[in-house]
Amino acid sequence: MKSKLSKLVIALLILLLLVSSAFAGGQKEAKGKQAATKKAATQQPAVKKRVQFNVGFTTEEAIDTLIPDESWQYVEMGCIFWPLVYDQLWITGPAPGYKPIPMLAKSWETKDHQTWVFHLRENAKFHDGVPVTAEDVAFTLKYLPKSDPAWQFPDTDCKSVKVIDNYTIQFTLKEIHGGSYPPVFWTPILPKHIWEKYKNKMHSFNNANAIGSGPFKLKEFKSGQYIWLVKNKDYWGEKPSVDDVVLKTYGSTESEYAALKTSEIDMIGYNGIAPIALAGFKGVKGITTRIDPGITIDWLSFNLHKKNAIRDLNVRKAIMYGINVKRIIAIAFLGYADPADSFMYTELKDHNPNLNQYAYNPEKAKKILSDAGYKDTDGDGILNDPKLGKDLSFVLLGPSDWTREIKAMHLIKEELKTIGIEIKLKVIDLDTFYDFWYAPNNDKFDIAIGNEEPGPHADWIWEFARSWDNGGEGWNCAYYNNKEFDKYLDAMAAEVDMQKRRADLFKMQSILNKDLPYGFLLRYKSINPLRTDKFTGFVSTMGGVSTWINPWSYYKVRPVK
Repeated sequence: MKSKLSKLVIALLILLLLVSSAFAGGQKEAKGKQAATKKAATQQPAVKKRVQFNVGFTTEEAIDTLIPDESWQYVEMGCIFWPLVYDQLWITGPAPGYKPIPMLAKSWETKDHQTWVFHLRENAKFHDGVPVTAEDVAFTLKYLPKSDPAWQFPDTDCKSVKVIDNYTIQFTLKEIHGGSYPPVFWTPILPKHIWEKYKNKMHSFNNANAIGSGPFKLKEFKSGQYIWLVKNKDYWGEKPSVDDVVLKTYGSTESEYAALKTSEIDMIGYNGIAPIALAGFKGVKGITTRIDPGITIDWLSFNLHKKNAIRDLNVRKAIMYGINVKRIIAIAFLGYADPADSFMYTELKDHNPNLNQYAYNPEKAKKILSDAGYKDTDGDGILNDPKLGKDLSFVLLGPSDWTREIKAMHLIKEELKTIGIEIKLKVIDLDTFYDFWYAPNNDKFDIAIGNEEPGPHADWIWEFARSWDNGGEGWNCAYYNNKEFDKYLDAMAAEVDMQKRRADLFKMQSILNKDLPYGFLLRYKSINPLRTDKFTGFVSTMGGVSTWINPWSYYKVRPVK
């Protein structure tokens, strides 16, 4: 009995030892597998986080369609959106040279500056993978200008367009194209295979996918909310350093500025911030503010169609001498502006330095009016027209969206009262303002405060002064007519000798300076707070880091390491 029990105990002990050994071995093996798995996990590359660059716009600056209509030319978000998604044949380079830089076209040549040959890159593709060819350029030249007046310019107005081969196009303009820049400026090249069926009614196609060949592709568009772009990994040229660009819409400048301060966005999308907001960005962690030369020029348009005293050059001269531009700059723009005297920027070689500045001189203004026979005949403090007997009283028109210009209008009203001219302010919504401003023949204003952004390649801006009766309708906001000006304008546009061209431009500026269809006021600076804690590589040009002539910040910006 004892012997059997002993054998049984021994057998049980052996069994326990075997089980224990197996369990220990299993635990060791499990730990080894866990360690191996952990080691393998640490050796795997980390998933790269997408780099998203966010840019803010206000509701008034946003586009509500992707149709290539006037909103791509005149609405701020449209001016930023399409050059990122669509390629151009060439673009204006960054400051200070602003030289033409080849894009889809790798080169071009002309013998007479009227017939041009452009050679295209052979490795460019649209976002759907279809190669970009000369057929697409020919299609764009033939049909985009017909689709909307916003795309109608002399340098795309062709007599003929001919495809030489897949990557060579020849076109002949209706007029000689002079100057140092090639033609077809700031024009998106559209894919023929998508647009051809809509060629005669391009606004009927919603362009929901926005297929271009640019460095960014459309991912998502929510009207009134955002445009989400992603990097085009198959782009023929230098690829952007960010994966995503989101153009965000905000209901007010206040909410837009707040988004920048809290790092929800990384820069303002157009023209920076108002001077009055600058103090609110000082000391904000992660933000650096740049102040760049402006691109916008403010001026007064005198409606020469109105049958009143505004037609009298003496009155227009007196008005210009009676306006204290330096005071306007100090009060309405808090010093962040410079006086302007032309459509041409002072730093460019084509600016005429010998123009009369109409420096503030109220006594001279009073004398001009007195010598011209304007007297206060009824004792109400307002001078009277010697021909009609009416008060010198004019309506000054301006858009409600332009808060700084509205302040300037009030200051102009105060200043002109001291020389005996009454100004009545008329402030309306922006769309109605443009309807009135571009149609002076409808007599909706006497004087209007307007502005434009000529840019460094500014031949088009002179169309604002082409005689109304000689093709100026639609541009000319003053109902101005001067055959001599037109002669120099046409000569300048066709001149290939840069010295002769500059002489024409000097003469044009001198004529406008003397005739005063427009009274130039100022050029306000661009104030740009930037999230430099997150990004570097912002590119400044006139107008700041993001304007219609400056897609470079989007091309070059990269995350801070």
